[in-house]
Amino acid sequence: MSTQKKQLLSKLKSHDTLFKKIPASSNEDEKKGNDGKDVNSGHRTGFQLTVGRKLFVIIFCSVLIPVLIAGSISLSVTKRIIEENSSQAAYETIQQTSEKIDATFTTYEFTMNQFITNLNLHQYLFEATERNREAYARLNAQRMISDALNQVAYGSDTKINTIAIIGVNPDHGLYNTGNTTLNSADFDREAEWFQQIVEADGSLWLHTKMGGYLGVHPGKASFAVGKMFRSSYNQRYVVFIEIDQSLINDLVDDIKLSDSSKVYITDGQNKLLHGHDLAVIGSEAELPLPSENRGTAEAENGETHIVVKHYSDMVDWYVVGAAPIAELTADTQVISQANTIIMIVAAALAILLSIVVSRSMGNPLRRLQRLMNEGAKGNLNVRTNFKNRDEIGQVGESFNDMMEQISQLVSQTNDSAAEVLNTAQELTVASKDTAHAAREISEATEQIANGASTLAMEAERGNELVIDLSKQLAQVVEANRMMSEVAADVHRVSEQGTGYMGQLTEKTQSTEEMTRRMVEKVDQLKESTASIRNLLVMLTQITQQTNILALNASIEASRSGAAGRGFMVIAGEIRKLADESRKSIDVVADMIEHIQTGIDETVTVMQEAYPLFQEQIDAVIDADKIFNDVRDRMIGLVQQADEVTEAIEQLEKVQQVLSDTMASVSAVSEESSAISEEVASSSASQLHTSESLVRLANNLEQLSQALSESLKKFKF
Repeated sequence: MSTQKKQLLSKLKSHDTLFKKIPASSNEDEKKGNDGKDVNSGHRTGFQLTVGRKLFVIIFCSVLIPVLIAGSISLSVTKRIIEENSSQAAYETIQQTSEKIDATFTTYEFTMNQFITNLNLHQYLFEATERNREAYARLNAQRMISDALNQVAYGSDTKINTIAIIGVNPDHGLYNTGNTTLNSADFDREAEWFQQIVEADGSLWLHTKMGGYLGVHPGKASFAVGKMFRSSYNQRYVVFIEIDQSLINDLVDDIKLSDSSKVYITDGQNKLLHGHDLAVIGSEAELPLPSENRGTAEAENGETHIVVKHYSDMVDWYVVGAAPIAELTADTQVISQANTIIMIVAAALAILLSIVVSRSMGNPLRRLQRLMNEGAKGNLNVRTNFKNRDEIGQVGESFNDMMEQISQLVSQTNDSAAEVLNTAQELTVASKDTAHAAREISEATEQIANGASTLAMEAERGNELVIDLSKQLAQVVEANRMMSEVAADVHRVSEQGTGYMGQLTEKTQSTEEMTRRMVEKVDQLKESTASIRNLLVMLTQITQQTNILALNASIEASRSGAAGRGFMVIAGEIRKLADESRKSIDVVADMIEHIQTGIDETVTVMQEAYPLFQEQIDAVIDADKIFNDVRDRMIGLVQQADEVTEAIEQLEKVQQVLSDTMASVSAVSEESSAISEEVASSSASQLHTSESLVRLANNLEQLSQALSESLKKFKF
């Protein structure tokens, strides 16, 4: 009986929901016309985004936006590719230019090396500064030096301003080309650039400077190269060549990256090192140097440039090229215009296609909307007559099927209304009896839940005490573990100390043995020194005899007159040699005496040190015994600590069993309390459900009457 009531209530609720919505739509549509106007006011309620308009917007955007995105991406990619290729080509051009400049400058280094390897020039430099020579010879040498310099300076290379050979020592002179002759004594050899050339290993290039470095051409800007060399007479000179900065202009003027590109050379601080206007030399370049070899920079006029650089290790400067990006990407304007035309054509096609699609779908939907409004007012006899075979036609067929189903549903609902009214009275009586029984069950269950809650609280407190005990026991286990580790560390250190003492004993004994052997070797050295002394005495006697024989030979030679003069000279040389031998023997004798004294002192020190080594060995043996005793005692301590650890571990296992037992009791108590609370909650819910059932039974009768009134509005 209860199952039938539940099914009836469910069916009644679904019918009631359906028919509450239908009259509301009918009343609302009665106030509004089919075109969205308010019948009472005669004005539109607001702008409506119809399906046709949505389709128009979707198709228009679907066609135009991809075309716009594709055109923008292609234009951007094309510009980026052109910029990248232009940047790479510009860098390769600048790199080749830098290598060309280095190759040109190599010829000047070759010129310097010709001076350095010219041995005749070395001879002239020596003769020009040698004070023992006649003035004419020195002047002739200076003239030859000047001719050698002028031959190169005024040859085919017109870019050389000055060539000079500068002696590092002021006394070695200074020779230069040009109308101004420099004085060697007045030349500042402490200048930073000159000292850099002297200290450099090889050629050193100097950056552009107004007036040059030697001051021979004050109205010109020159850069220079110098190299220090040693002549064949061990004299140090610096070969120095000043080159006009216009050479750099000639090398870079013909390099073009674009119509208005610039190629120039700067130092590491981005200072210009050349220019057709000498005033710009030393000023900062208009564009900054890129951090990498390639980059972009913005000029003062806001125009963006591609900037590339190449560093020359040879001269320590940068060859820089800059070109406006707008000139490099000028051809992309044709692509931009083509994209604009394509977008205009795509927009026109999108508008035409959107109008066609919106009309083909919007008109049938508006007719279907009017029929649905009629059905919402209660006329269930309306039907569509679409001839289309597409989705619109299928929607019309579905609408007809829906109206048939609604008509059948209204008929069935009308038959069920009478049955619901009879069932409502029986349901009211049964629900009152159920509510009374549920109230009694709820009171009993609440008392059981209170008792289970108290038991759970007591079990929880017991579990907390067991947990505290477990924590204290864990601290004891940790302390015992730390004590075991300390004992093990002490035992390990004792073992190491015992090993070290054994090694120390062996090394001390080895030291004693080496000392004993050293004493024996010193005694042998002492005997060898005595033997050397005897040999020196013998050599002294031989020297004296040689001297006497030489003297006798001289006497005999003098008696012989002119015939014995040569023999007299030989005898004199032998006597000198004998005297020198005697002096050398005396020096060796003194050295042997000092060595003998040192050996005696060494023997004395070793004899004093030998007893100390004996005492050290005894002390090491005693320390070894002490370490062995400590090791044995620590072994016993470690064994006792292990026994204590085993006992504590057994106690910990027992404590764990107790903790698990209390946790189980607490869990069972909490589970019982939870079950009791759930039963109490279920009883309360049952009571609430019973009371709700009484109210629903009363509402059921009212809904049955309202349902009958609603069904009278439909035509079927």
